[in-house]
Order: sequence, then C-alpha cells, then structure tokens
Amino acid sequence: MKVPKPEVHVPVTNHHWITAFFMILGLGIVAVAGFWIRKCKCSTVGRHEYSALKRADSGGETNYPETEMYDGAFMACRQFLSGHPRFELRAQLERIGSRANKHWFIVQDVTLDAERLLSFVSLPTQCPITPSTVTSETVLALFRGLQHPYIYPVLDIQFLDTQVALICPLSHGGSLRDLIYASAWHEDCDRKYSGRGEGLPLWQIQRLGRQILEAMLFLRDRGFPPVHHLHSGNVILQNGVARVAGLENSLLGMASRLPTAPDVLGFGHLLFEMTTGYELPTPPSPAHLELELERFPKVVEVLRLIFQNLTQLPTLEELICCDLFRGVELRELRGINVMQSRYAPEILEVFDLARKSITASGGRCVTRRFSECRRLEDIIEEDMTEENGCDVFLEVER
Repeated sequence: MKVPKPEVHVPVTNHHWITAFFMILGLGIVAVAGFWIRKCKCSTVGRHEYSALKRADSGGETNYPETEMYDGAFMACRQFLSGHPRFELRAQLERIGSRANKHWFIVQDVTLDAERLLSFVSLPTQCPITPSTVTSETVLALFRGLQHPYIYPVLDIQFLDTQVALICPLSHGGSLRDLIYASAWHEDCDRKYSGRGEGLPLWQIQRLGRQILEAMLFLRDRGFPPVHHLHSGNVILQNGVARVAGLENSLLGMASRLPTAPDVLGFGHLLFEMTTGYELPTPPSPAHLELELERFPKVVEVLRLIFQNLTQLPTLEELICCDLFRGVELRELRGINVMQSRYAPEILEVFDLARKSITASGGRCVTRRFSECRRLEDIIEEDMTEENGCDVFLEVER
C-alpha cells in the first residue's frame, strides 16, 4: 500500500518590491535620457564642448557674474540675435576679460558655418560718437579698411540704446595673457589670472613683440587715434600670430586699463609682462630691471629706452631697430599691400572725435603722472637704502 507523500506548502514570495524597483529604474533612465537630449539641443556648439562653460557659484559677494547682470545680458543677446538671422546663439561665456561691464557669447554664423565671438559692452556716459545705425555703418567701414595680419578684425558692430555689440572671429588660441598665464581662454578671468604667470621664452618675446609693433605702426600710418588700450588681454593669438584687438575702445571713449598710457608706454608694460609673467601698474624701477630681467639684457635695453625719459618717448621705428626686434622674420607681411587708402569724411570725423575725447580725459598729462610715480619710487628707494646703510635693491611687491 502506497503511503501518500505529505503535501509540501511552499510559501509564496512577495515580488511587488522588485516590480516597483524596476519601474523606478526605468523612469530614472527615461528622465536622464530626456535631460541629456534637451541639454544637447540647447547647448550644442559644433565640435567644441562649451556647455561646461558656466559661472562658478562660490558664494562670495564679488563673485561674477551676478545673476541679474548675467541673465540680463543673456536676454539682451537673445533679443539682438532675433533681428540678426545670420547668427545663432550657442553659449554664454563667463567673464573671460577684465572689463566688468562686458559680456561674451559664442554664436554660429549659419551662412559660413563658422563660430564667432559676440561681445556686449556698456557705452560710457561720455562716448564721443553718437550711437546710431549710421554710426554703426561708419565704424564698420573703418574696421574693414584696417585689414592687416596683425590686426584682429571686427566683422560686425551695432550700437544699441546704451550698449554696443561686436562680432569677431573666435580664436581658440585665446589672448596673449592666456598664454602668459597658461590658462584656458574661456575660463573666468578672476580664476585664470589669480596667480603669477610664466615669462615667455626669448624667441617668442621677439616674434610677438615685433608683430605688435608692426600693428601699431600700421595704425599710426593709417591715422588711427592713439592706442591707449594696449595690454596682453587685447592681443589675440591666431595660429601663433599676435593680432591687436580692442581698437574700438579708443573710438568709444572707454576707460583704459593703465592710466591713459600712450601706445609706446603700453608696449613697455606689455613687454615687461611677457618677460616676467606679471603686470606692473607703474613703470618698472631699476630693481625690477636688475632682479627680474637679468637674463634678458636685450629686453632691459628696450625697457630702459622706453621708460628712462618719459618726457621724450622713443618712436615705434626706434623700437623696431633695437637688437631685440631687428632680425625677426615677418612671413605674414609678404605680399601685403601697404598703400594707404583714403578715408571717407565721416570716418575722419570719428577719428577727430576720438582724439578730442582722449585729450579731454588727460592723455597729454600722462607722461607727467608717470614721471611723478617714478620720482616717488626713486625717493622711497633712496630712503630705504640710506636706512639700511648699504646699496641694495628694494624687494618688489607683486
């Protein structure tokens, strides 16, 4: 007789939590996929990943950009581009330069399929030229006549109510200041320029310096107003070539980085920064030249020529003839037409207004102010030397 097997009752396991887990996981995957698709559509900028170029929120009171300014500039850019069908917005950049009232954007030229740099800057209250559509056309015609291998071109300029919008080529080489500080061009300037940079090798100082001098000589020969905005941030590098930018500042009456320094003095400060890796607000003292530049006697020769007699500055031709720059090869100038074109009367009027603005802002007194600074440095240096009882150089604050 068969004995029946006892009935085994297997407990039923509750699978509801497994189902819920997979449902949540699936929803999460869908959400992440949707986020990345939307992000790619909104911030795609060609082959370069500019979507990461966002402002850093450090929480400090001086953190740039302030939300209101940053968002306001974005809305102004959108409104500007809505009437400019040739360009499409790709990304808003951080404050890549030192001017606080300036904002930068990457735009796409849909006609040429090329990236451009769009900048908005607030006009000063004492802007020497009257903002208008006619003025925009005049200034744009002026820049189109300044085609030169060492001049950074302005592709478009338009005056708005209280701002001016400029469109230039986008150079991923950044500025000369980015090279000196070994920083990425698209980073916030307070971060990338916070420390001390590295001085450039002598061959690069010679080549870039000579290119900048040739640009200044070209502008002078074309009757352009004195360039009071020459600094490393306004020298753009394209394929290793220096191109002077920021020329619109002289026409718009913008405040300069240095106290209204004429072009030759500005070049002296720029040369010092290229060699040492940091910028001086005043002319270099003998201590700077002896301690910082002892390995570069040719650079010291040029700096002494510039700063030793501030009442009689050397000419651009004299600087080019110095040993530091004389033998530099300039391949970019081969075959360039150096014939001077005749400007239209309205462009000459813009030049005249800009010169009057520079004079009114104290441009003629700049050498006297620099001389006073130098004399004060000399007095302090002599007093320190007498107190120490020996001939020593001052330790320079950086």
